[in-house]
Amino acid sequence: MRVAVLWTGLSGYMNACLKELASRDGVELFVSHRKPAKEAPFDEGEFAWIKNSLIWRSASDLNSLDQRLNTFAPEIMVVAGWDVPAYRRLARENSRKCWRVMTMDNCWRGTAKQRIGTWIAPIFLRPIADSVWLPGERQAVFAKKLGFQQQRILRGSYSCDQPAFEALFLARLAEGRPLPRSFLFVGRFVQEKGIDTLVKAYQLYRKATANPWPLVCCGAGPLQSRLEGNVGIRVDGFVQPERMPDVLASAGCLVLPSIFEPWGLVVHEATSAGALILASEQVGAVPHLVQPGYNGFIFGKRDAAGLAKLMWRLSAMSDARLDEMSLASQLLSKQFSPRRWVDTILESFYAPQQLAQAKSQGTQN
Repeated sequence: MRVAVLWTGLSGYMNACLKELASRDGVELFVSHRKPAKEAPFDEGEFAWIKNSLIWRSASDLNSLDQRLNTFAPEIMVVAGWDVPAYRRLARENSRKCWRVMTMDNCWRGTAKQRIGTWIAPIFLRPIADSVWLPGERQAVFAKKLGFQQQRILRGSYSCDQPAFEALFLARLAEGRPLPRSFLFVGRFVQEKGIDTLVKAYQLYRKATANPWPLVCCGAGPLQSRLEGNVGIRVDGFVQPERMPDVLASAGCLVLPSIFEPWGLVVHEATSAGALILASEQVGAVPHLVQPGYNGFIFGKRDAAGLAKLMWRLSAMSDARLDEMSLASQLLSKQFSPRRWVDTILESFYAPQQLAQAKSQGTQN
């Protein structure tokens, strides 16, 4: 089985999924990906194990991709979205040569751009993909509006290294340690992540709380100065994937006040480690990984007062109640894993062939 993955920027979660794919018997892997961005400076050494790869920075670096793909002759081609012109062209040119799977994490928001997209999809999108692969249901709404029928929609396109984070949760249980009483933000320090809401909410929370939890912020970006200098807030730098388990092991609750967040992979990492979740309604992973009162709570975008109340509510809970919600969080995380990621793509490829073979045998009989 030859699988070509035409990606944009690789990350820790994708690294775990690709390793699982490469570990399967008979799978050969080719990966094209962009060099890490400044705001997400992943260590390129993390991806050095991928021997058959093309690493690019600009469109001109992709000039050799045609020959690389022709030589590799993939049976499955997984393409990250539709933003890279060279990827779109190659997906179109490989029609009937391989099974083309386009990933997307866009949620339906009803914007003018998305509405125009639904009009041009029959010409622009559907001809470059045999199936579309999505994280969850908010994305499926958009995919259906683009004209993809249910049988062409796959779910579960995002997964962290779930077993690695789960090990933290199991170790804490085995040692009898309570959930750490601290808040954690992980993400780029940019406007769309709700940095201003986070700072204001935490300030309100500290004023209303006699024994407040600290807030640790991990990431990089232009709004870092708005986090620095606030009592109770500690700003750490960008966290490489290998350090993320340790960061989550020291936190009790992930706070994600995003104004716009198509999915939020960090929510899966946090739930896998047994952390509670406070997330804005704009986080795409919310319907799958956050159940109010069960493993966390949901608040409105830019609602600093609402977030502050929820922070107070969590920090006032007993250790027993926090542990109960931690277990619930970890159970929800099991919906996604690198193993399920690989099973989805391989089983979806083989299923039509098995069905065709069964029909053929039935006709002969």
